[in-house]
Amino acid sequence: MADKKTDIVNNPAAPEVYADRVASVSVRGALARISFASERSGGDPKAPEAVVSGHVAMPIRGFLQLYAQMQSVVNQMEESGMLKTAAPAPKTAAAPKKKAAAKKKTASSKSKK
Repeated sequence: MADKKTDIVNNPAAPEVYADRVASVSVRGALARISFASERSGGDPKAPEAVVSGHVAMPIRGFLQLYAQMQSVVNQMEESGMLKTAAPAPKTAAAPKKKAAAKKKTASSKSKK
């Protein structure tokens, strides 16, 4: 069954939460929970503290939609040059697979008989 497109209605009274970073992401049951944090000056100005500024709880389906939209935005940022991607790490030689080595031993022991 195809998803019906839902119209988005702006609500100017909806709260706006500012966050410097994501403090945590967790999944419990059918809900994903995201906690946001903002840095504030504590007692030591050289060591600001992160204070939780808000939470979002959403169904897994919505969380996956959020993930897809964020991936799309990151791709657009990379394409525009706003975000530089790191060069891929050089590939290292793969370790021999144990199953292949075990088969060789079995084959060589059969040929000796």
